[in-house]
Amino acid sequence: MKRVITMGIAALTLLAVAGAPAFATTAKHTHHRVGCKQIKDAIDGGKSSEDVQKELHVTAARVKACTTATAKKKPTPAPAEKKS
Repeated sequence: MKRVITMGIAALTLLAVAGAPAFATTAKHTHHRVGCKQIKDAIDGGKSSEDVQKELHVTAARVKACTTATAKKKPTPAPAEKKS
């Protein structure tokens, strides 16, 4: 009887130790998305790009991509004048 209880405790301990890292990583390292609007608002609020990187946990490339105008965007054509 003592042997069965000891084996049961050992099995529960093994499950607790083996399962703990799996639960900790999924809860601790969830990914969040920071939108360009948040980054632009922070920059417009007077923060430097380095401060935004640290506070919002984004890379310099992400800040740069959100704050600079892209060359790929085509300017919208002016509306045609109506002829009467």
